[in-house]
Amino acid sequence: MTSGFSKDGLPDLGSAIQAFEEEQAKLTEFQRKLAETTTVVESRNHMVTVTLDGNGELSELKFNTTAYRSMAPAQLSAAITEVLQQARQESLETMQKLMGRSPVPGYELSDLTSGQADLAEVLGKIMEPSLNLVSELEGNADHEADGKTPESPQTARHDDEDDGWERP
Repeated sequence: MTSGFSKDGLPDLGSAIQAFEEEQAKLTEFQRKLAETTTVVESRNHMVTVTLDGNGELSELKFNTTAYRSMAPAQLSAAITEVLQQARQESLETMQKLMGRSPVPGYELSDLTSGQADLAEVLGKIMEPSLNLVSELEGNADHEADGKTPESPQTARHDDEDDGWERP
């Protein structure tokens, strides 16, 4: 990982802007692919077909036969729920394939969307690069103020300082 600083000790904004633009282009391409994607799942008994759009939202519910008319409400509800859950799972898998990687390293998209991932841990992972950059910037500011090198233990961030974020 680069330090985020240019040779003269100033933040390397050119690299940051380039990285941002690359991520923005990837996100635009992902959104385009997502808009073109649908997930279609048919129930085991071929009675119901569910279609989800690229965002995993229900776009069509189709009854292929009239068998639903003679079903008990609970049985019909269970059949629809089962095929919808299967379609949502397939839709999440498709989203993950289109992304190529998880939006949060170390977590699967399905863990994030289902609520199985610990929110505090996820936020920590998301904020980690920003916190590291702030630490680097603080180290560089200390270097300019007191003449110490950024590698010097005296300029390192102290773990006992409370910045409001929990760290493992």
